[in-house]
Amino acid sequence: MAQVEFPIGYSSLGGTYAFLALMEEQRLLEKDGIRPAFVYIGGPQISQALIAGDIRMAVLGAASPVRAAVHGAEIRFIGGVTDKENITVVADPKITKPTELKGTRMAIDRLGDYSDFRARKVLEMFGLEPQKDVFLLQIGGQTARFAALKSGQVQSTFVAAPLTLVARKAGFRSLVDLADLGFPSTSASLVIMKSTADRNDREVYAVMRAISRAVRMFKNNREAGIRSLARFMKVNDPEALDETWRSHAKIYQEVPSPSVAGIKMVKDFLGQTDPKLAQLNVDEIVDVRFVDRLKREIGTHK
Repeated sequence: MAQVEFPIGYSSLGGTYAFLALMEEQRLLEKDGIRPAFVYIGGPQISQALIAGDIRMAVLGAASPVRAAVHGAEIRFIGGVTDKENITVVADPKITKPTELKGTRMAIDRLGDYSDFRARKVLEMFGLEPQKDVFLLQIGGQTARFAALKSGQVQSTFVAAPLTLVARKAGFRSLVDLADLGFPSTSASLVIMKSTADRNDREVYAVMRAISRAVRMFKNNREAGIRSLARFMKVNDPEALDETWRSHAKIYQEVPSPSVAGIKMVKDFLGQTDPKLAQLNVDEIVDVRFVDRLKREIGTHK
């Protein structure tokens, strides 16, 4: 059987995307007559590449495809490997529970960005008022935020594995795991054009099935999961890899369903400054036909 080209773009080199390394290693798509090409494309350019037809599927966060959809692009969210944020609030060891953040400073990336929005939502969940009870200080990326925590400039910040391990070893407290809160995420959403969904049903379903297999393999086979993380993230520290694997194994979905709550949260964030986006109907850009079929198939093979 002649193999069909199916280029897949991805927007991050973080651990949530490591299932792609398993798909490649296990040749999960070649078995279905598909020759994939996995292409790293950072920033909003990945949505532009999808719209232009340079890639057939994008694996990315929701912000740029949601923006593209509101400007008329026929983009569809067909899945997502997680629906929960994989990030932890780490704090000064004297702070033992979230309510004790009152009167302290928290480091974020930048005021007005998604890290600011997320911090405000998390604080509100614990009855804390941002900028009154907890002062949000814009510091920059994760490494800079952690440095600010170590220097005492702030008393808390958000970090992802494996920096959670570094924070614990340095004596800081893991205060809140956003996955345990069920805080919505759109990281590693699976997005295609409507035309691809309609015209290439067989290929799209084969890709979704391969992603589902890779995700289940990652979750249930620690050795395979750690191997994929090491390859994808170019990390070889066994402790860091184990920390990262455990944090992802608990958030990966058995069936990669779209994170509708996460997409709505991103829409609400972007809608604060774009009235057109605030009116977007998220249900119109979500297509669950492939996930529904996967659920039926997996259900019959358990």
